[in-house]
Amino acid sequence: MIPQPYTRTAPALLPFYSRLIYQALLDDGYSSNEILRGIGLCAEQLNDEKFRLSIEQHEKFILRALDLTGDPHFVVRLFRRRNATSANFALLAIANGGQVANALNLITRYSKIFTRTLSVRSFDLGEQVGMELEPHLEHGLVIHVALSNFILFLDLFFRQVLDGARLLTRVEMNVPDTAKLDEFEEALGLPISLACDKTRVYFDRAVLNRTMKQADPQTVRLLMELVERQLLEANAETSFVGTVSALVAERIVSPPTLDEAAKVLGVSPRSLRRKLEKSGTTYQKLVDLTRTRTATQLLKQSNAPIAAVARELGFDNPSDFGRAFKRWTGHSPSSVR
Repeated sequence: MIPQPYTRTAPALLPFYSRLIYQALLDDGYSSNEILRGIGLCAEQLNDEKFRLSIEQHEKFILRALDLTGDPHFVVRLFRRRNATSANFALLAIANGGQVANALNLITRYSKIFTRTLSVRSFDLGEQVGMELEPHLEHGLVIHVALSNFILFLDLFFRQVLDGARLLTRVEMNVPDTAKLDEFEEALGLPISLACDKTRVYFDRAVLNRTMKQADPQTVRLLMELVERQLLEANAETSFVGTVSALVAERIVSPPTLDEAAKVLGVSPRSLRRKLEKSGTTYQKLVDLTRTRTATQLLKQSNAPIAAVARELGFDNPSDFGRAFKRWTGHSPSSVR
């Protein structure tokens, strides 16, 4: 059954996934303080139209929701209760965008507005057409939630704008074949293959040229300027954070201090700190995240001893590296390997 429209008033520009989860938890009786406790966020930030969660904040947010609900499938139930087309201005513009193929192009273009946790790319392999999803997350359970979240969104969004017709035909997921996704598969009602090289969602090519029921060119024109402005802001923030991350990665053995990084980047330390805070992160968190990703890649993709990986990250003592890695990820280096 297609969910009924969700009419409760909510901040229209709140990041898509986090907003839906936050509102759902409020609906279920949890207080804002309960939901945001221990994750470095406040309600004022979530109501700031220019604020977007960092990846670290997103992971903490999802883990907090899982801790509160005790339900690894809470996202499934969330999407049964929500109207995806009204989640924010970008999706409202997409829902009024005419043909399905155009809507898919806009979803790909504006994916940074919805979330920083996934890269979204379209593919066309002749008989097979669809989207490829690449998560930018470390925690396995959060990866499952982010992927299932986005796939359910795609399915319900197009079922809503196509009067129940289905665009999705099947799903391949780059998650272990031991992942517990039974309820997700039941809710989606489509074949799901696990332990695949990539996460891909396949579409019915015959549906791509269909016109969505609420297509309204005038509404699209009114919204598109605002959405494009949001995209410019998101790209600027992502570009700056990426530049800082690249600088840290170049000097991973001995990362520069904040003052040293600011000097290299040609900004004041205060400006660097402020720009990173606006992007939902700090310099130290960015250093830790860059070192985490480098360490994880070395552990998973090479046979180098853990002591050698520690040296690559600038640790003389493997025990110090092990403690730092446990602090960053919650896991020991050997368990990740």
